[in-house]
Amino acid sequence: MLLFTDRHLVPEGELKRLIMRGVCRMFPIHAAPTIKVENALILCDVDLENFTSARMLRLALAVHRAPDSPLVFLLRDRTHHTESQARALGASDMLSVDEGFNAALRHLMNRYPFLGAHQSCVPPEARLAIEDLLEANTWYAAGNYEGRIDAGAQAVLDAIEAEGIHHWMDEVLSYDNLTYQHCLLVAGTAAAFGSSLGFSRQDKVLLTTAGFVHDVGKAFIPLEILNKETTLDAAEMANVRRHPMIGYAILKEHGVRNTDVLGCVRSHHELLDGSGYPTGLMGNSLPDLVKMVTICDVFSALVEHRTYKQPVSPEAAYDYLAANGQLFDQALVRAFGPSILPA
Repeated sequence: MLLFTDRHLVPEGELKRLIMRGVCRMFPIHAAPTIKVENALILCDVDLENFTSARMLRLALAVHRAPDSPLVFLLRDRTHHTESQARALGASDMLSVDEGFNAALRHLMNRYPFLGAHQSCVPPEARLAIEDLLEANTWYAAGNYEGRIDAGAQAVLDAIEAEGIHHWMDEVLSYDNLTYQHCLLVAGTAAAFGSSLGFSRQDKVLLTTAGFVHDVGKAFIPLEILNKETTLDAAEMANVRRHPMIGYAILKEHGVRNTDVLGCVRSHHELLDGSGYPTGLMGNSLPDLVKMVTICDVFSALVEHRTYKQPVSPEAAYDYLAANGQLFDQALVRAFGPSILPA
Protein backbone atom coordinates (compact mmCIF):
# COMPACT_ATOMS: atom_id res chain seq x y z
CA MET A 1 0.00 0.00 0.00
CA LEU A 2 1.15 3.54 -0.82
CA LEU A 3 0.13 6.39 1.46
CA PHE A 4 0.36 9.93 0.13
CA THR A 5 -0.12 12.70 2.68
CA ASP A 6 0.21 16.48 2.78
CA ARG A 7 0.66 16.70 6.55
CA HIS A 8 3.37 15.65 8.97
CA LEU A 9 2.36 12.20 10.22
CA VAL A 10 4.39 10.69 13.04
CA PRO A 11 4.33 6.89 12.60
CA GLU A 12 2.64 5.53 15.69
CA GLY A 13 -0.01 2.99 16.54
CA GLU A 14 -1.50 1.22 13.52
CA LEU A 15 0.46 3.32 11.03
CA LYS A 16 3.76 2.45 12.69
CA ARG A 17 2.93 -1.27 12.67
CA LEU A 18 1.96 -1.22 8.99
CA ILE A 19 5.13 0.63 7.99
CA MET A 20 7.46 -1.53 10.08
CA ARG A 21 5.93 -4.73 8.69
CA GLY A 22 6.32 -3.59 5.12
CA VAL A 23 2.58 -3.30 4.43
CA CYS A 24 2.63 0.48 3.93
CA ARG A 25 5.04 2.93 2.34
CA MET A 26 4.38 6.57 3.22
CA PHE A 27 5.42 9.56 1.10
CA PRO A 28 4.81 13.28 1.56
CA ILE A 29 2.81 14.35 -1.47
CA HIS A 30 5.43 16.98 -2.35
CA ALA A 31 8.10 14.23 -2.47
CA ALA A 32 6.22 11.43 -4.22
CA PRO A 33 8.58 9.17 -6.21
CA THR A 34 8.74 9.98 -9.91
CA ILE A 35 9.27 6.30 -10.81
CA LYS A 36 6.35 3.96 -10.24
CA VAL A 37 6.31 2.07 -6.94
CA GLU A 38 4.38 -1.21 -7.19
CA ASN A 39 1.37 -1.26 -4.91
CA ALA A 40 -1.89 -3.10 -4.22
CA LEU A 41 -3.75 0.02 -3.05
CA ILE A 42 -3.19 3.78 -2.84
CA LEU A 43 -4.39 5.68 0.21
CA CYS A 44 -4.70 9.47 -0.08
CA ASP A 45 -4.57 11.66 3.01
CA VAL A 46 -4.65 15.04 1.31
CA ASP A 47 -6.60 18.26 1.85
CA LEU A 48 -8.57 18.41 -1.39
CA GLU A 49 -9.46 22.05 -0.72
CA ASN A 50 -5.77 22.90 -1.06
CA PHE A 51 -5.09 23.53 -4.74
CA THR A 52 -1.36 22.74 -4.51
CA SER A 53 -1.90 19.47 -2.62
CA ALA A 54 -4.62 18.37 -5.03
CA ARG A 55 -2.42 19.16 -8.04
CA MET A 56 0.54 17.24 -6.61
CA LEU A 57 -1.72 14.29 -5.83
CA ARG A 58 -3.02 14.24 -9.38
CA LEU A 59 0.57 14.09 -10.66
CA ALA A 60 1.47 11.28 -8.24
CA LEU A 61 -1.58 9.23 -9.19
CA ALA A 62 -0.69 9.53 -12.87
CA VAL A 63 2.60 7.78 -12.07
CA HIS A 64 1.63 5.22 -9.44
CA ARG A 65 -1.98 4.13 -9.88
CA ALA A 66 -2.65 0.88 -11.71
CA PRO A 67 -6.01 0.71 -13.52
CA ASP A 68 -7.34 -2.12 -11.36
CA SER A 69 -5.97 -1.08 -7.95
CA PRO A 70 -8.19 0.55 -5.30
CA LEU A 71 -7.79 4.29 -4.73
CA VAL A 72 -9.01 5.21 -1.25
CA PHE A 73 -9.37 8.73 0.10
CA LEU A 74 -9.30 9.69 3.78
CA LEU A 75 -11.64 12.66 4.07
CA ARG A 76 -10.95 15.01 6.96
CA ASP A 77 -14.17 16.93 6.31
CA ARG A 78 -16.61 14.64 4.57
CA THR A 79 -19.01 16.81 2.60
CA HIS A 80 -20.74 16.50 -0.76
CA HIS A 81 -18.06 18.82 -2.18
CA THR A 82 -15.04 16.82 -0.92
CA GLU A 83 -16.66 13.56 -2.03
CA SER A 84 -17.14 15.04 -5.51
CA GLN A 85 -13.50 16.15 -5.58
CA ALA A 86 -12.34 12.66 -4.58
CA ARG A 87 -14.49 11.04 -7.26
CA ALA A 88 -13.10 13.48 -9.83
CA LEU A 89 -9.61 12.21 -8.93
CA GLY A 90 -10.73 8.61 -9.46
CA ALA A 91 -11.64 7.53 -5.92
CA SER A 92 -12.93 3.98 -5.64
CA ASP A 93 -13.62 4.33 -1.91
CA MET A 94 -13.66 6.96 0.84
CA LEU A 95 -13.18 6.80 4.60
CA SER A 96 -13.75 9.47 7.22
CA VAL A 97 -11.08 10.33 9.77
CA ASP A 98 -13.62 11.54 12.34
CA GLU A 99 -12.46 8.88 14.83
CA GLY A 100 -8.78 9.54 14.22
CA PHE A 101 -6.19 8.49 11.66
CA ASN A 102 -5.34 5.11 13.18
CA ALA A 103 -9.01 4.19 13.56
CA ALA A 104 -9.44 4.92 9.85
CA LEU A 105 -6.50 2.64 9.08
CA ARG A 106 -8.08 -0.18 11.07
CA HIS A 107 -11.31 0.26 9.08
CA LEU A 108 -9.23 0.17 5.90
CA MET A 109 -7.51 -3.10 6.87
CA ASN A 110 -10.89 -4.66 7.69
CA ARG A 111 -12.34 -3.51 4.39
CA TYR A 112 -9.33 -4.68 2.35
CA PRO A 113 -8.10 -7.84 4.11
CA PHE A 114 -5.74 -8.68 1.25
CA LEU A 115 -3.45 -5.94 2.59
CA GLY A 116 -2.73 -8.10 5.62
CA ALA A 117 -2.71 -11.39 3.74
CA HIS A 118 0.97 -11.21 2.82
CA GLN A 119 2.63 -14.26 4.36
CA SER A 120 5.67 -12.79 6.00
CA CYS A 121 8.66 -15.04 6.56
CA VAL A 122 9.50 -12.87 9.58
CA PRO A 123 7.77 -14.49 12.58
CA PRO A 124 5.50 -12.29 14.73
CA GLU A 125 7.62 -13.06 17.82
CA ALA A 126 10.61 -11.47 16.09
CA ARG A 127 8.68 -8.52 14.66
CA LEU A 128 7.02 -7.63 17.95
CA ALA A 129 10.22 -8.02 19.97
CA ILE A 130 12.20 -5.79 17.61
CA GLU A 131 9.41 -3.19 17.52
CA ASP A 132 9.54 -2.98 21.31
CA LEU A 133 13.33 -3.05 21.57
CA LEU A 134 13.66 -0.14 19.15
CA GLU A 135 11.06 1.99 20.94
CA ALA A 136 12.79 4.10 23.59
CA ASN A 137 9.63 4.41 25.70
CA THR A 138 9.62 0.62 26.14
CA TRP A 139 12.82 0.82 28.13
CA TYR A 140 11.46 3.37 30.59
CA ALA A 141 9.03 0.75 31.87
CA ALA A 142 10.24 -1.82 34.38
CA GLY A 143 10.58 -5.33 33.10
CA ASN A 144 12.82 -8.24 32.25
CA TYR A 145 13.10 -8.62 28.47
CA GLU A 146 15.42 -11.63 28.28
CA GLY A 147 12.55 -14.04 27.66
CA ARG A 148 11.08 -12.00 24.81
CA ILE A 149 14.50 -11.54 23.24
CA ASP A 150 15.15 -15.28 23.40
CA ALA A 151 11.75 -16.06 21.85
CA GLY A 152 12.41 -13.58 19.04
CA ALA A 153 15.87 -14.99 18.30
CA GLN A 154 14.60 -18.57 18.36
CA ALA A 155 11.86 -17.59 15.90
CA VAL A 156 14.39 -15.96 13.56
CA LEU A 157 16.58 -19.07 13.62
CA ASP A 158 13.60 -21.34 12.91
CA ALA A 159 12.53 -19.14 9.99
CA ILE A 160 16.02 -19.08 8.46
CA GLU A 161 16.34 -22.85 8.73
CA ALA A 162 12.90 -23.31 7.16
CA GLU A 163 12.96 -20.62 4.45
CA GLY A 164 16.64 -19.82 3.87
CA ILE A 165 18.50 -16.54 4.08
CA HIS A 166 17.70 -15.33 0.55
CA HIS A 167 13.92 -15.33 1.07
CA TRP A 168 14.51 -13.54 4.38
CA MET A 169 16.74 -10.92 2.75
CA ASP A 170 14.25 -10.28 -0.06
CA GLU A 171 11.50 -9.46 2.43
CA VAL A 172 13.47 -7.59 5.07
CA LEU A 173 15.22 -5.38 2.50
CA SER A 174 11.77 -4.11 1.42
CA TYR A 175 11.09 -2.58 4.84
CA ASP A 176 11.22 1.20 5.20
CA ASN A 177 12.32 1.52 8.82
CA LEU A 178 16.09 1.26 8.47
CA THR A 179 17.06 0.24 12.01
CA TYR A 180 14.23 -2.31 12.19
CA GLN A 181 15.33 -3.67 8.82
CA HIS A 182 18.97 -3.77 9.88
CA CYS A 183 18.41 -5.64 13.16
CA LEU A 184 16.33 -8.30 11.42
CA LEU A 185 18.87 -8.63 8.61
CA VAL A 186 21.82 -8.99 10.99
CA ALA A 187 19.88 -11.53 13.06
CA GLY A 188 19.01 -13.49 9.91
CA THR A 189 22.56 -13.50 8.55
CA ALA A 190 23.86 -14.50 11.98
CA ALA A 191 21.40 -17.41 12.08
CA ALA A 192 22.45 -18.49 8.59
CA PHE A 193 26.14 -18.18 9.55
CA GLY A 194 25.75 -20.40 12.61
CA SER A 195 23.65 -22.94 10.72
CA SER A 196 26.14 -23.22 7.85
CA LEU A 197 28.93 -23.92 10.35
CA GLY A 198 26.98 -26.75 11.96
CA PHE A 199 26.75 -25.07 15.35
CA SER A 200 24.72 -26.68 18.10
CA ARG A 201 21.22 -25.29 18.63
CA GLN A 202 22.42 -23.48 21.74
CA ASP A 203 25.30 -21.79 19.92
CA LYS A 204 23.12 -20.87 16.93
CA VAL A 205 20.63 -19.22 19.26
CA LEU A 206 23.46 -17.36 21.00
CA LEU A 207 24.82 -15.95 17.73
CA THR A 208 21.32 -15.09 16.47
CA THR A 209 20.47 -13.37 19.76
CA ALA A 210 23.61 -11.25 19.58
CA GLY A 211 22.67 -10.16 16.06
CA PHE A 212 19.07 -9.57 17.08
CA VAL A 213 19.87 -7.07 19.84
CA HIS A 214 23.20 -5.61 18.68
CA ASP A 215 21.77 -2.19 17.75
CA VAL A 216 19.12 -1.63 20.44
CA GLY A 217 21.08 1.40 21.65
CA LYS A 218 19.93 3.22 18.51
CA ALA A 219 16.49 3.53 20.11
CA PHE A 220 18.03 6.42 22.04
CA ILE A 221 19.70 8.17 19.09
CA PRO A 222 17.59 10.92 17.44
CA LEU A 223 15.94 9.78 14.20
CA GLU A 224 17.00 12.98 12.44
CA ILE A 225 20.60 11.82 12.92
CA LEU A 226 20.02 8.16 12.03
CA ASN A 227 18.10 9.11 8.88
CA LYS A 228 20.23 12.07 7.81
CA GLU A 229 20.83 12.04 4.05
CA THR A 230 24.17 13.86 4.15
CA THR A 231 27.46 13.27 5.96
CA LEU A 232 27.23 13.44 9.74
CA ASP A 233 29.17 16.22 11.41
CA ALA A 234 31.56 15.47 14.28
CA ALA A 235 28.95 16.00 17.00
CA GLU A 236 26.39 13.82 15.22
CA MET A 237 28.93 11.05 14.67
CA ALA A 238 29.88 11.16 18.34
CA ASN A 239 26.19 10.82 19.20
CA VAL A 240 25.77 7.77 16.94
CA ARG A 241 28.89 6.17 18.40
CA ARG A 242 27.24 6.17 21.83
CA HIS A 243 24.80 3.43 20.79
CA PRO A 244 26.94 0.35 21.65
CA MET A 245 27.44 1.45 25.26
CA ILE A 246 23.82 2.60 25.55
CA GLY A 247 22.63 -0.78 24.29
CA TYR A 248 24.95 -2.64 26.65
CA ALA A 249 23.75 -0.62 29.65
CA ILE A 250 20.05 -0.82 28.87
CA LEU A 251 20.07 -4.57 28.24
CA LYS A 252 22.02 -5.22 31.42
CA GLU A 253 19.66 -3.00 33.39
CA HIS A 254 16.65 -4.91 32.08
CA GLY A 255 17.77 -8.40 32.96
CA VAL A 256 19.95 -9.64 30.10
CA ARG A 257 22.64 -11.60 31.90
CA ASN A 258 24.47 -13.38 29.08
CA THR A 259 27.92 -11.80 29.03
CA ASP A 260 28.62 -13.05 25.48
CA VAL A 261 25.55 -11.24 24.13
CA LEU A 262 26.33 -8.12 26.14
CA GLY A 263 29.90 -8.18 24.83
CA CYS A 264 28.66 -8.28 21.23
CA VAL A 265 26.32 -5.35 21.82
CA ARG A 266 29.16 -3.32 23.32
CA SER A 267 31.88 -4.30 20.83
CA HIS A 268 30.25 -4.97 17.44
CA HIS A 269 31.94 -1.86 15.97
CA GLU A 270 35.43 -2.86 17.12
CA LEU A 271 37.88 -3.87 14.36
CA LEU A 272 40.99 -6.05 14.28
CA ASP A 273 43.39 -3.12 13.79
CA GLY A 274 42.01 -1.17 16.76
CA SER A 275 40.37 1.52 14.62
CA GLY A 276 36.86 0.68 15.78
CA TYR A 277 34.82 1.99 18.69
CA PRO A 278 33.90 2.48 21.51
CA THR A 279 37.17 1.35 23.14
CA GLY A 280 39.57 0.52 20.29
CA LEU A 281 39.88 -3.19 21.11
CA MET A 282 41.95 -5.14 18.61
CA GLY A 283 43.10 -8.58 17.49
CA ASN A 284 43.00 -11.36 20.04
CA SER A 285 41.14 -9.21 22.56
CA LEU A 286 38.03 -9.62 20.40
CA PRO A 287 36.11 -12.90 20.95
CA ASP A 288 35.09 -14.89 17.87
CA LEU A 289 31.41 -14.22 18.62
CA VAL A 290 32.01 -10.47 18.42
CA LYS A 291 33.98 -10.87 15.18
CA MET A 292 31.13 -12.90 13.68
CA VAL A 293 28.49 -10.33 14.61
CA THR A 294 30.72 -7.58 13.18
CA ILE A 295 30.94 -9.46 9.88
CA CYS A 296 27.14 -9.88 9.79
CA ASP A 297 26.67 -6.21 10.73
CA VAL A 298 28.98 -4.84 8.03
CA PHE A 299 27.64 -7.21 5.36
CA SER A 300 24.06 -6.19 6.18
CA ALA A 301 24.87 -2.47 6.16
CA LEU A 302 26.45 -2.81 2.72
CA VAL A 303 23.51 -4.61 1.08
CA GLU A 304 20.93 -2.24 2.59
CA HIS A 305 19.71 0.97 1.04
CA ARG A 306 20.57 3.88 3.31
CA THR A 307 19.58 7.53 3.01
CA TYR A 308 23.21 8.35 2.21
CA LYS A 309 24.15 5.41 -0.05
CA GLN A 310 22.94 2.87 -2.57
CA PRO A 311 22.98 -0.86 -1.76
CA VAL A 312 25.57 -3.24 -3.17
CA SER A 313 25.08 -6.88 -4.14
CA PRO A 314 25.77 -9.67 -1.63
CA GLU A 315 28.78 -10.64 -3.74
CA ALA A 316 30.21 -7.11 -3.61
CA ALA A 317 29.59 -6.91 0.14
CA TYR A 318 31.42 -10.19 0.65
CA ASP A 319 34.30 -9.00 -1.55
CA TYR A 320 34.64 -5.91 0.67
CA LEU A 321 34.95 -8.10 3.76
CA ALA A 322 37.48 -10.35 2.03
CA ALA A 323 39.56 -7.39 0.83
CA ASN A 324 39.96 -5.88 4.29
CA GLY A 325 41.90 -8.42 6.28
CA GLN A 326 43.23 -5.72 8.57
CA LEU A 327 39.66 -5.14 9.80
CA PHE A 328 37.92 -8.52 9.67
CA ASP A 329 39.03 -12.04 10.64
CA GLN A 330 39.61 -13.69 7.27
CA ALA A 331 39.10 -17.26 8.47
CA LEU A 332 35.65 -16.23 9.67
CA VAL A 333 34.98 -14.23 6.49
CA ARG A 334 35.74 -17.33 4.40
CA ALA A 335 33.43 -19.37 6.62
CA PHE A 336 30.73 -16.71 6.24
CA GLY A 337 30.68 -16.78 2.44
CA PRO A 338 28.80 -20.06 1.90
CA SER A 339 26.06 -18.98 4.31
CA ILE A 340 24.96 -15.93 2.31
CA LEU A 341 26.22 -16.30 -1.27
CA PRO A 342 24.24 -18.21 -3.90
CA ALA A 343 25.54 -21.75 -4.36
